[in-house]
Amino acid sequence: MRDNLIPVLFVTHAAKKGGAEQSLIHLMNYLDTARYRIFFISPPNTAYLKEIRTEFVHIPLALGSIKKRLGFGYMETVLRIRAVVKRHGIAIIHANGWRAPWYIAPLRALTNCKLVWHHRDHTHLKMFNKVLPRFFDQVICISHFVAGAIATDKKTVIYNGVDPELTLPTKSRELMEDGKLVIGTFGRIVEWKRYDRVVDAMKKLTDTGYTNWRLLIVGDASVDGSQHYYHDLMHKVLDYGLEHQVDFYGYSPAPLEVMKECDLTINFSLNEPFGRVIIESMLAGTPVIVSDSGGAPEIIHHTGGGLIVPDGNVDELADAIRSFYDRKVNHGELALSGYRNVMREFHMKTIARQVEHAYQLLLHPGSVASRSGEVTL
Repeated sequence: MRDNLIPVLFVTHAAKKGGAEQSLIHLMNYLDTARYRIFFISPPNTAYLKEIRTEFVHIPLALGSIKKRLGFGYMETVLRIRAVVKRHGIAIIHANGWRAPWYIAPLRALTNCKLVWHHRDHTHLKMFNKVLPRFFDQVICISHFVAGAIATDKKTVIYNGVDPELTLPTKSRELMEDGKLVIGTFGRIVEWKRYDRVVDAMKKLTDTGYTNWRLLIVGDASVDGSQHYYHDLMHKVLDYGLEHQVDFYGYSPAPLEVMKECDLTINFSLNEPFGRVIIESMLAGTPVIVSDSGGAPEIIHHTGGGLIVPDGNVDELADAIRSFYDRKVNHGELALSGYRNVMREFHMKTIARQVEHAYQLLLHPGSVASRSGEVTL
């Protein structure tokens, strides 16, 4: 490793991979290692380290619950991070998600580093929206929806991206090639994902004579999920008599491969901060139906790769699904538009360059010309 590389320290609390960690993995893999030297703080038992293909130095350190560790334990961890910063001459600390920034914020007074918070959630808590951003030189928000809640002028919108190297773009099936409409939902099983309303929509389809369909619920409750909600969802499927059409697929280590086997996917979440599975579905050549909530509609507007239905409206969702069933929408056109625009606007090469541009503006303010098309709030 050359001495002229800029040392960047990524920090996360998560040992298991969720959407935020997948996005971080992609960013690390595409960061320009001819300019940056990557250090990574995560728990000792981090499960996804082998997915990081680029050269990096792992520093095992658990970031415990703030409420449980507040006090001496919390400050001990903060000082250990400061020691890492001094030892490696870190120039930029990049905090990922919702817990890491609380450990990084005190370093504003303890180091000369530039502090970046990659904000991937949406909350109404004032401590997140008004207090925490004050400690950071830049807050990267994954959608305009997320950025809209943050009270700081030091924020920029940089969407999550896809890594095309993880999948072949070849679609596995034509629309209803076997006479059956195959629908997928993807993500952890938790209430705000609103899988129950998707099941309600499928029941409405069945009640109106549309019975030749299959719904794959791909995900589980192992990471920040809800076992109670999961069980209620299974009982709803049984009560509706849909157990032979709804498949609780479970966790998939290769969700894009499953997306290729679907005719369409649905993201009906409430206030989805972004919706990584939406761009992944489009990368797999599969159109998406989303609820008009959170950051998900932004993706559809950018790509033209799916349909937007009124927020939480089960009847409208059933109608949108029926439009695919009856071939009233151009499935091929949606699939092609989604794929092309995701490859152009959401490719990790593009996203990583935007993050690097934000870094350079922090390290050399005024010396980097504003990039055409960059969205700064």
